[in-house]
Amino acid sequence: MMFGKVRPSRMAQVALCMLGGLTIACADQAATRAVFGPYDGRFWAKSLVLAGLLLIVFMAGERLIALSPVRTAKSDSVASGNGCRPAVIRAMQCISHASAASWLRELFERFDRLGLIPRLLIYGAVIGICWMPVIIMMAPGTIWFDTGDQIAQFFGISAYGQPAGAISSHHPVLDTLVFGGAAWLGDTLTGNYQNGLIAYLAVQVAATILGLAAACLYVRHIGCGRAYGLMMLVFFSVFPAFPIFTMSIVKDSLHMVFLIPWLIMMAETVRTGLEALASRRFLAGLFVLSLGCALTTMTGLYITVLSLLALPVVAATRRRRLTALAAALGVTLLAVVIFPAAVAGPLKVAKEDSNQILVVPMQMTARYALDHPHDITPDERKAVDTVNHVPFDHMASRYNPYLADPIIQYSLRDANGVPDYATAWAQMGLRHPDSYLIAFASLESGWFSFLRTPQNSTAPAVSLASLDRVADQAIGNQMDLQIFNTYSKPFRQMPAYAENRAGQSAAHAWWNAWRSLPIIRILTFTSVWTFVLPLFLVYCRLGRAAASAASGMRDGRAVRRHSWFPFAVPLVWSLLSLLPNAISIPLKPTATRYMLWSLIMVPLLIGLLRADAVRPERLWRQKGV
Repeated sequence: MMFGKVRPSRMAQVALCMLGGLTIACADQAATRAVFGPYDGRFWAKSLVLAGLLLIVFMAGERLIALSPVRTAKSDSVASGNGCRPAVIRAMQCISHASAASWLRELFERFDRLGLIPRLLIYGAVIGICWMPVIIMMAPGTIWFDTGDQIAQFFGISAYGQPAGAISSHHPVLDTLVFGGAAWLGDTLTGNYQNGLIAYLAVQVAATILGLAAACLYVRHIGCGRAYGLMMLVFFSVFPAFPIFTMSIVKDSLHMVFLIPWLIMMAETVRTGLEALASRRFLAGLFVLSLGCALTTMTGLYITVLSLLALPVVAATRRRRLTALAAALGVTLLAVVIFPAAVAGPLKVAKEDSNQILVVPMQMTARYALDHPHDITPDERKAVDTVNHVPFDHMASRYNPYLADPIIQYSLRDANGVPDYATAWAQMGLRHPDSYLIAFASLESGWFSFLRTPQNSTAPAVSLASLDRVADQAIGNQMDLQIFNTYSKPFRQMPAYAENRAGQSAAHAWWNAWRSLPIIRILTFTSVWTFVLPLFLVYCRLGRAAASAASGMRDGRAVRRHSWFPFAVPLVWSLLSLLPNAISIPLKPTATRYMLWSLIMVPLLIGLLRADAVRPERLWRQKGV
């Protein structure tokens, strides 16, 4: 049905852009002043301008996605309806065959005829060669603060308040085993623990490169066209964030080793209607990668299991649905029960309270203490003070709108008081929901904003007045990367870590140069990957669904509705996992690590979207489709 000359789908797309512009404008306000409003003419004008820009860019992007990757002389002549056009085309072909473009096309065709392994190695070599200057700068690798604690604990040094010889569960135990085990092997075999970390890093770099190369080949395999696959290859090869992050020894870079091939296998599982699970090798590979994703980050477990549970939606048979369900249950059982039980005794794993789930609520309480310090009952105050190390009366003086660490960090005072705190938190929120909303918006604004406060303070007591004074000097909310080593106190008790400060400085300068490049610098803005491009995917799906429905109506047949829900599930859960974080604006380099997965997941999903737009017969392989 049409409303005048405007399709309902187009109206929905315009509304989506309007919502996007309003969200960015609100997020910019929260990221610069930590307040809502003022909702004056300037605010609404900014929202409309942003909405218009989103609409223009999204319309152009949608057209590019739907652009056919193959144009032949025959199709051109038929489309033209001009009898003389074939002769013109033949003449142009003669010229092109004598050109460098023809030679390059022949080279690509020869490449396509190679086997999978040679193509994978060639793409991997291209990425590796492009990464090499940054790898040399970053060698022997960046040690992160938390990683140092994990390695020190493996060597029997006390960290996180745990006794010597115990390993804290504050970070995934598997990560501690990998980092500490690599360091121990280096120390045992060569007398220097750093040699083991260098060897580990070499494996991590090689595995990540091959994973990215496989992603580029996969989008070509499913029919999105050679050009887009090459675009992905260029992006993965030259964007400095990839080698810089991969040369870091941290749980998130280890997680990426499992995540990239897992995403590819999940896409293939959905594409084939779960028929890929009929292969035992494929099923075993997916299971192992799922387990690796679940055990290497705290949020990885939820993202992986919930994504696996969504697979039965596209299964063609009951057997395949049961296979997917069994895989999800198996990963859950191993990650939640068997692995923790197996390592708890031998490694003396000290289980810590789940303070992470209270990061956002406690930050809301701190904002309440700032806005309404006297509107609290004695029982509510007692509930807050029982659970948290920072009492209610001190929260206002320690409140940083963009960082929850000054309020709550590693542990709770008494985890048994959480139910009473939850009751008090709800009662206070009902009285003053505005404080809770702005506390949440400020803490998570970095995932949506293009601007941020110029203050980089991670200390307590960042006042709203100081933010307002410098709000007009707002800077771009660009990604920041951990490039220099940071050593924890326990790690400093180990032999000194040999570092390459000059090389790290050069890598830092290279990254800053990229962040300053005209046009290209847009790729370094956090919200491009965590909000704008995911919004673009929704925009394209609205238009694609309407086009499929219209095509089915014109052809007089039932419309086959391809479910993109399972494709998008990992992205949806990954985006939602950003919201409980204690930081979103990169006041410190570690904040960016939470979203770097999107630099891989989003291009892969765009490739799947393009394949569905130009060659749906190749993308969808379910029975009956």
